[in-house]
Amino acid sequence: MQFDSPASSFFAVSGQRRSQHCNTWWLPVTDTIFPPMPVFPNSVLRDLSKTPELPQAPELPQAPELPQASARVRSPLMHIALAVVFVAGLSSCTTSAWMVAEQPVADPDSETTLFENEFFHPVITPSPQNPVFSLELLNERALLFNMHLASERHIQQYRPRYGYMVLGLSGMTMGLYLSNSSVIGADRLSTRERATLNLAALSIGAASYLTMKPDGEPRPAGEIRLLQKTGTRVFQDTIPIPLSADAQARLSITRGTEKLVDARPLDFRDNTVSFHIGQETGIRRLPGTDTTGLHLQLKYRDVRFDHYVALSDFMQEFVEVTTSSVPLRTSPAILSNNIIQHVGSQSRFPYLNDVDDRWYRILRSDGPAYVSKEYSRRIWQVADTARIGDQVVLPDQVVFGDIEIERNLPDNRRANPDAIAIVIINGEYRDPLHYLRNASRTAQLVSLYAGQVLGYYSDNIRVYENTTYDEMRRLLQESDSLMIGGRHLSQDESDLFVYYYGHGIMGPENRFYLVPVDYDPAGGTSGLIPAQDLVDTIAGISARKTVTVLDTDWSRASVFGTHTDNGVRIRTEEAEALQSVMSRLPETAAAFWAASPGQRSGPYWANNDRVGHPYDIFTWYFFQGLKDGQRTTGGLVSYLERNVPFTSRRLLDRAQNPGFAGNGNLILVRERPDEP
Repeated sequence: MQFDSPASSFFAVSGQRRSQHCNTWWLPVTDTIFPPMPVFPNSVLRDLSKTPELPQAPELPQAPELPQASARVRSPLMHIALAVVFVAGLSSCTTSAWMVAEQPVADPDSETTLFENEFFHPVITPSPQNPVFSLELLNERALLFNMHLASERHIQQYRPRYGYMVLGLSGMTMGLYLSNSSVIGADRLSTRERATLNLAALSIGAASYLTMKPDGEPRPAGEIRLLQKTGTRVFQDTIPIPLSADAQARLSITRGTEKLVDARPLDFRDNTVSFHIGQETGIRRLPGTDTTGLHLQLKYRDVRFDHYVALSDFMQEFVEVTTSSVPLRTSPAILSNNIIQHVGSQSRFPYLNDVDDRWYRILRSDGPAYVSKEYSRRIWQVADTARIGDQVVLPDQVVFGDIEIERNLPDNRRANPDAIAIVIINGEYRDPLHYLRNASRTAQLVSLYAGQVLGYYSDNIRVYENTTYDEMRRLLQESDSLMIGGRHLSQDESDLFVYYYGHGIMGPENRFYLVPVDYDPAGGTSGLIPAQDLVDTIAGISARKTVTVLDTDWSRASVFGTHTDNGVRIRTEEAEALQSVMSRLPETAAAFWAASPGQRSGPYWANNDRVGHPYDIFTWYFFQGLKDGQRTTGGLVSYLERNVPFTSRRLLDRAQNPGFAGNGNLILVRERPDEP
């Protein structure tokens, strides 16, 4: 819509209403502009019949009238001053107009519900790697609305055209001066003629301001008026169903004719109910020849969800060794030179396929292998039910030292005797859904690299596994009393290396937390450790340099009672918030973290015969970088940025971008004790 200038805003514009609001000062009409009629004394009035009085007529052209002309010359100066004040007040102007919207809008007061359908929507479906089912209770509605044409009020700001303003002010000044001075014989003008000239001069000045131009685009004022009805329209939307705090769904699971779970109550969290199939059914393993799946039924009032789950949907197929000292071979043949290693009874490996009636093809940590069917059998196993101490050989339970990253390391032992490492590994969380199966092996790996590659003394490597809230708080509070060999850390000689492996979570207002193993989501953030507290503690420690590694993510996984967009999308605002927290480290410190907010830190694992390591992708490349000779924090950052995102996309088809803050010139790997 094209806005006219204020000068034309008094005219009707087709289908629109306008109003004008100007900041003005009003100039009162005084006798300085319109001189009064002369008043004569009564003595002058006389009877014209008295002829002897006629000789007094020559007194009319009195000489003393000259000072009045001088007063008239001063009078235009007052006019000009008042006019300038008038102009100064006329500094801004706005107009408003009602503009018809291009599309009809719905009248919210006319809402009519045509139908509603409550249902369970699967949010997370089970997989062999994560046998968890999560369903959200939603309400699908069809709503009928009356549609109307609508008009919205817009406001347009105007500003003066300064060229016109100068010309108008000049013309007004000249006109006022000439019409009230004797320069052009204005003293011979009648009062009406002088008033006409004054009005004309003022009109010139006013017109110069009324020819303003628009300042910017029209702004919506937020006022909408519904006009005539154009029809109706049906809208469909899906919203969460409001639930009471004690609302519960009922879960039933059958397998064949056997009732495994009978109407077990499940609590809702944010309209979502989640359950671990292996935990609910008690199924840990089944014979490989068994193919009978599960029938799930979830009910809430009149809402019912029925689903069939095949064994392959939540269980992984393994090959279990049945006798002791069975060789694993590089080829399906009995040869003396193709034995990789011997494994014991009940060792288990992911099943790939049958080669023939004599050999299974299995997956080891560093590639495929073959085992004789004579000494092994196929089984179904719930992968996430494996625990430390089980006699099961999974990729994360191969003998430590057999994997590439665990052997053939650079030997820098005792190169940094005045350094200390704090290793916090949280894996066995109170809720089995949160169990991290790579935790124990990661603790071994960090300790190995801290001693052999970073050069720390074994007595100075402090490992804390499965720490509770109180234990993590105590570690932070007692950090200022860290000692090496009976003495405190030295700002000139001592290095500090902090490694945290476990869950992370992002709470309200973009605050980041570390999760102790005894965390209860019902307690909100009271049972969490703010990442800011860790940063503040590190900043207060007196050390030559400090390197912190947070081997976690901030994906806000739904199992912690919050929600995420599938954990795959970077949130710019949240990423900036995390960077802001970490950037508060001192100049002698640096921090790494495994993934940006909204992303998941994924395992180094894929369902094929080429890749399968018992570590997370970030963990693998952090220590592989140290092994490959990345000695500084900046070099290691570049190494991680090249490898972690590429591997995550290749194996898991999702983004993972590691983060870094702090000094990129710190030396991680010292080759001799006197190196800074």
